[in-house]
Amino acid sequence: MIKKVLSLAIIALLSACAATKEDGVVKITGKIKNPIPQGEVMLERFEVGQAVPVTTVNSDHEGNFEIEVDVAEPGFYRINVYGQQFETLVLNKDNLKVEADGQGGSEISVTGSKDMKYLDEVNGYMEGYAQVVTDFNQRYMKARQAGDTELVNDLTDEGMALETEKVAKLKKMAWGYDGSLVALLITDFFQNKTDEYYFLDSLANKLTKEIPGSSQVEMFTNNLQYFRPAVGMGDVAPDIALPTPDGEEKKLSDLRGKYVLLDFWAGWCGPCRRENPNVVAMYNKYNEKGFEVFSVSLDRTRDRWVGAISKDGLSWDNHVSDLKYFQSSAAIEYKVNAIPFALLLDPEGRVIGKNLRGRSLQAKLASIFGE
Repeated sequence: MIKKVLSLAIIALLSACAATKEDGVVKITGKIKNPIPQGEVMLERFEVGQAVPVTTVNSDHEGNFEIEVDVAEPGFYRINVYGQQFETLVLNKDNLKVEADGQGGSEISVTGSKDMKYLDEVNGYMEGYAQVVTDFNQRYMKARQAGDTELVNDLTDEGMALETEKVAKLKKMAWGYDGSLVALLITDFFQNKTDEYYFLDSLANKLTKEIPGSSQVEMFTNNLQYFRPAVGMGDVAPDIALPTPDGEEKKLSDLRGKYVLLDFWAGWCGPCRRENPNVVAMYNKYNEKGFEVFSVSLDRTRDRWVGAISKDGLSWDNHVSDLKYFQSSAAIEYKVNAIPFALLLDPEGRVIGKNLRGRSLQAKLASIFGE
């Protein structure tokens, strides 16, 4: 059986020291199939950036152990069996039961509460999704190696649909886990939290009401500011004024009156370069009808930047960069932390599309300009 693992990044972000409210003692009883006599079983609590030991007990010669811990509020913990097997826990009011393989094993399960039931559901779903992604990646790489452009395009759409479906499923799970911190752990599987900011904000408000006084929910809520999009749908995009390859300043606002694809990219970015032929095709098709591209490069060197413009045939004039990588003033203004990143702007400079690529960009422009 595949060992169940949840990413610890969100746990480190969310966890904090216990509050003063006392809910009583939680008992964790366990059975280890292949025990180490007097082997150590440790309960750890996730605090900011680390797992802190709470208590350590020894299993007996039959693999039995028991841990009692004071729980002041629902929190994130981890059971550590012999330093070989680990499982994330959410401790609240319910006693838990642990079953583990022990020496040389990988299977570990924890039951006894709705939180652990939810964790099991999430882990099960993500294990299945990981296999789907593995199969997809194999098909995608095979198509690329064969030079089958049409199939690559089909698979690109399929891959985007898989991610959209995954996020929709996880959002449904998180929203349905009333009063459980597992809802917060689920958000760690959102690849782009900025795109899901408004859902995350609603989730934080919901959990604040369901788990009043929770330090974990409070920390999650406070950290949402880092995912607030710089510009949302319908907002006017902030102006950008940066040098062209020739050193002249060019502004995004100079293109008002046109539909504009604001495209953050770089010569070193493989996915950006693979999308460039599609952008070129759309520019050639719709430029005379009022479509422009404003390309912001996050390259570090002029040679890499200009070389990619030439090689990929990016024939429009609106190329700008301060050659500061992700420290570019434009990237900071727009909170760009991964590329490719693109916004489609209407003639008034308002955002009418986000991260449109491949056929999704083609369909959007066709809806504006016609075929």
